[in-house]
Amino acid sequence: METDKDSGVIVRRTQRTDLPEVIAMIQELADFEKMPDGPQLTVDDLVRDGGFDEHGTADGAPVFHSFVLDAPADPEWLANQERLTSMRSVDPANARPLTRKLIGYAICYYSYSTWQGKSLALEDIYIRPAFRGHGYGELFFRALAKHAQDNRCSRLDFHVLNWNPATTFYRRMGAVDLTETESWHFYRLQKDVIEQLACKTKTAS
Repeated sequence: METDKDSGVIVRRTQRTDLPEVIAMIQELADFEKMPDGPQLTVDDLVRDGGFDEHGTADGAPVFHSFVLDAPADPEWLANQERLTSMRSVDPANARPLTRKLIGYAICYYSYSTWQGKSLALEDIYIRPAFRGHGYGELFFRALAKHAQDNRCSRLDFHVLNWNPATTFYRRMGAVDLTETESWHFYRLQKDVIEQLACKTKTAS
């Protein structure tokens, strides 16, 4: 997809061999957002829901799309990975080349607006702290905008914690805070509430 020619960092589609590292970065993001107990997904969940296995999801279509920031591996990182690999059994057929490393990920999915039609919802975008401040965030965000455009999405939606310093970056990218401009609020039903409502529906019928 997109490439930073000076650094060799690229944005590409996530591959199945990337998923253990993606899970690790999901946890890193949760730690940063001060919600360390939030993530409950496994690699198998991502394999199934992202359509990475031969069976795919129940209807044959992935329920999310994922991209990674892929960078050349520096000698120190490479030596450390070779040491870790030697300590565990790794199937070469499923191993990612050690000449590259993942420094970020994004997960998104399609939603629908009754006003504007097909939309892209950005669930996560994350860059590891050591690689921030080098322009990779803009590279990543522009690639996601291109994905939205290529798939005829009318808008790209995402939510951000109010204390997150990335809000400055998103405003610079042209994002509008709908909580401020239109007074929209983001609501959620957690799993236990869904189960309670569903149970009441069964009882009523």
